[in-house]
Amino acid sequence: MKKEIKLDDDGRVRIDNQIMALLKPIPKGNYYKEKIIKDKNLMGFRARVSPGGQRSFIFRYRPKGKDEKGNYFEKINKTLGRWYDKNDPKEKDLVGITPAVARKMAEEMKAKILRNEDPNVIVARRSKGKSLCDVAEIWIENRAKSLKSYENYLSLFNVYIKQKSKNPGHKSLYKMPFMDIVNKPMIDLTKDDYLQFHRAIMKWSKYQSNRVIEVIQSVEEYAEETAILKKRVAYFKKKELFKEKGRLDREAPYTEPELKRYRKASLKLIRQDREKYLVPCFSLRAARLLGARSKNQVFSLMWDQINFDSNKIYYQDTKNDEPMTLFFDYRFRAILRIMAKHRRTINHRDKRFKYVFPTRFKVLKNRKKNKITKIKTLHIRDPRKTHATIIKLAKLPFKCIHFLRHTWATIGYGITGDSKAIQELGGWRDHKSIEKYIKVSDEIKRQRINQIAKRRSHVA
Repeated sequence: MKKEIKLDDDGRVRIDNQIMALLKPIPKGNYYKEKIIKDKNLMGFRARVSPGGQRSFIFRYRPKGKDEKGNYFEKINKTLGRWYDKNDPKEKDLVGITPAVARKMAEEMKAKILRNEDPNVIVARRSKGKSLCDVAEIWIENRAKSLKSYENYLSLFNVYIKQKSKNPGHKSLYKMPFMDIVNKPMIDLTKDDYLQFHRAIMKWSKYQSNRVIEVIQSVEEYAEETAILKKRVAYFKKKELFKEKGRLDREAPYTEPELKRYRKASLKLIRQDREKYLVPCFSLRAARLLGARSKNQVFSLMWDQINFDSNKIYYQDTKNDEPMTLFFDYRFRAILRIMAKHRRTINHRDKRFKYVFPTRFKVLKNRKKNKITKIKTLHIRDPRKTHATIIKLAKLPFKCIHFLRHTWATIGYGITGDSKAIQELGGWRDHKSIEKYIKVSDEIKRQRINQIAKRRSHVA
């Protein structure tokens, strides 16, 4: 017999871990609805479960004071944090807050409201009537900075919302209809406005148009929390947006024969145009051999990070903000010898000298006008064109550069059978992360079952 949450006559219950474990969304036909329960001891303190089953704590209240039109502020829901069931194997390693912590946060917020120190009201008063761009900038500073994807959010904000880019293509994009909605008051914008904005960006980049909508949805959520908006409008069904292909972690990585074709194609490109393709081709090969994050760890690799005696590479700044050490083999050492020979062709006074994979260009400045005329990084940054050219030449299915890391993890697991070792060698923080990268092929499964059969042959 399933346990159910027993509410008192007022429809309330004291929220604790047991209640959170029993909290389920409401079934409705072929889908679910969110469910909210109220705490009987603290007014406004509530527990919520989303249609997808995510459980969280919220504090519902009405900000003190009135808006510019003399109306009382609408009640808002302030999300306090997530709750995870530690008895569930799928959630036991996830980080959340307890009901006691959430209750204390709600009490502190209630005290601030009584003292007229509600930060949401302060932000709302400052932001009433401000444009989408202004509110998004506040969100970037106050909320997005604490998120792991901050750099991506900032880039999307600068290009598509703030519309600050030197790319000629972006400048033509900004002149398109509906791109000016970023300067309109956010409280006046409708779902149709956002949809037209999405369609305009689609003509430039279909995938980016979906990412921008995700940013807008986060900005709206923040605006609702801070009483800037009464109600969000940027709700979209999948069919209303660009239909993207399957997720990267669901695709199959390159096989070893395909990697051989990839390598032959890259060597062919180098023979055709050494100056143009030497550095990008060998940077891509380095990404395949190291299994590191290509953009942050391979392309920006510096000579002083390498210890040739111990075959180690040291990183201080990583995605996880933790120092990391990677090992390399004789194949990567061969790449370093080639890059060292290439380095001698660069003036030692050139700042590019310190990078293993330097760019062909420098930052050029117009001294008379005190203006930068050409911006290029000192190290290779994004050899996507070269990667695409290699794939076309090798007649391989297209996969993005990051997929080289997936391939490295999968092949390494196929050889060792030890996912823990792959996790440590590749610099993943936990075992859950490596599971997204390793794709066990049918061939590996056959090898494993044969190994089991050989070891058990003497038993049965």
